[in-house]
Amino acid sequence: MNLNLQHIEVHVSSLEKAREFYITILGLELIEETPALNLFSVKAGGVRISIFGGYDANTIRNEKMTGTHIIFRTDDILKTKNELLARGLTLNGEMFEAPGFIKGFTTTDPDGNIIEIAEYYRDPLKPAN
Repeated sequence: MNLNLQHIEVHVSSLEKAREFYITILGLELIEETPALNLFSVKAGGVRISIFGGYDANTIRNEKMTGTHIIFRTDDILKTKNELLARGLTLNGEMFEAPGFIKGFTTTDPDGNIIEIAEYYRDPLKPAN
């Protein structure tokens, strides 16, 4: 069996705020809107992200709680950071680095879902040498 990530769902309280974040700020491509389902979908690389509105927002900010954490990969973390800051993105603290593996930063969407933007120094699907 070979499983591949193709599609994820993110639940949000406001589609309008989510649209501003995922499309306007992050610049993801809108691929479908389904108002009857309170849904819009965007494309990130080869993955579809379906964003469903009408959920209660998680108002407790605690790193140890369950929730969504999405990592977007970029080839140039500094250029991407500057572009996103210019579009109004707010960072959660400073950039981080795991030497030899990854460098990036985090933010949150309007409902507190953790969004990470990262540049990998090596293929994350292969073990370290």
